[in-house]
Amino acid sequence: MKEQELRQQIIDACLYLQKTGLIARTWGNVSARLNDEEFIITPSGLAYDQTTPEDLVIVKIADCSYDDSQRKPSSEKGVHASAYKLRPDVNFIVHTHQYYASAVCADEASITLSDGSFVPCADYGLPSTKTLQNNCAKVFEQFKQSNMFLLAKHGAVTFGATMKDALNNAESLEAECKSLFKKRVKKFVMPENML
Repeated sequence: MKEQELRQQIIDACLYLQKTGLIARTWGNVSARLNDEEFIITPSGLAYDQTTPEDLVIVKIADCSYDDSQRKPSSEKGVHASAYKLRPDVNFIVHTHQYYASAVCADEASITLSDGSFVPCADYGLPSTKTLQNNCAKVFEQFKQSNMFLLAKHGAVTFGATMKDALNNAESLEAECKSLFKKRVKKFVMPENML
């Protein structure tokens, strides 16, 4: 796929995630593999409804370096780089702080979905740190069949060969986490905007 098409797909994914409530404001990030050495990622701190394809940043997979004539890339670029390094099957990544997955990952535990598949949880690391990147790399490498991951007390990361796959995985994970949350917290009254 051409670079411009990938850039537009990232913008489309961001807007879709906002529309579906899986990303709020600028909390989260989206990337796509450009080639074997680089990926394109959302910039840091720019509202998704104001982001253009030209605002997206090309980052080196090997060391997370980028041309500083571009905007500053997402601070979670290292998590994305780890996935692209370890998973050649992955071409699109979505990192969200979606409601229910974020609630479930506060437990710092892996989960099993209703179909029996396993969703690993990476150990906690402060956002944007090497510790978080290393913790994610461990689970990405250990669970190469999984395209859904929880990040302890931090949110979720979903992968796919395509944009559609990564988005479907984010939505599926949220639906599963919603069901799990409601089973665990029976007396909690959900605000209307979260139902």
